[in-house]
Amino acid sequence: MLQKFPALRSLLASCCLGLFTLPVVADTGLNLIYQSPADSEERQIRQRLMQSPEVRQLVVMVNENFRLKRSLSLVFGAEDGPLYDPEQGQIWLPYSFMQQVEQRFNSDSHYQPQLDGEGISVETATMDALMHTLLHELGHALIDMHQIPVLGREEDAVDGLATLLLIEQFEEGGEIALSAADLFYLEGEEIELFEDSDFWGEHSLDLQRYYSILCHVYGSDPEKYEAIVRDAGLTDDRAVGCIAEYEQLHDNWMALLKPGLKPDPEQTGLKARH
Repeated sequence: MLQKFPALRSLLASCCLGLFTLPVVADTGLNLIYQSPADSEERQIRQRLMQSPEVRQLVVMVNENFRLKRSLSLVFGAEDGPLYDPEQGQIWLPYSFMQQVEQRFNSDSHYQPQLDGEGISVETATMDALMHTLLHELGHALIDMHQIPVLGREEDAVDGLATLLLIEQFEEGGEIALSAADLFYLEGEEIELFEDSDFWGEHSLDLQRYYSILCHVYGSDPEKYEAIVRDAGLTDDRAVGCIAEYEQLHDNWMALLKPGLKPDPEQTGLKARH
């Protein structure tokens, strides 16, 4: 597996002590911008995001490990998005995105608060889906800044990168990715009849994105996530293929990202699998 970034370990330790003294905005690298909320609900969402340790972890991970050729801003409260705007060097995410994601998770009983305390809360699942979305858009930014070649659809490529970074760089990253997969599943369930435009889109179908994430999470650690094979109905052949697919996802992205990674005194870039 990839080595955990040293900065991320340090941040987690600081978070445990309740110390949030890391700068949110820097002159270079990934910066955070919070637009003015339009109403009280957006104000609450902005407050949650500003206090979120997950968002801060993402900022540290990017700034400590990636060479960005220019400053990149993550704009919460944008009018459009989620998307990456290469002209302005910004990742846009409306506050309404959080509202929409929460509504979808609220529609599923698995994410409702349980009396026995089991299951995942809507708030946790929403933040998990947000993390995958932000890393997805970061992938677009890295491809643009470093002119990384992409064979096939770029949307599929950055979906894979987002899942990879969650699994390899965040504690319980596989579970975070599974929440993002669940969101795609819930969105896919809403489609009763496919239209031609559903197949013209630059993204894979939501259910395809759902199964792709499941495959990569299982392939990253077959023993830990063996239940995925049963729950998702994967055949034995497909399960074996997922292991090879994740190896390929890891090694290919490692090779493509390496020129854009900052060297570390103790370890240079991402480590190859052994």
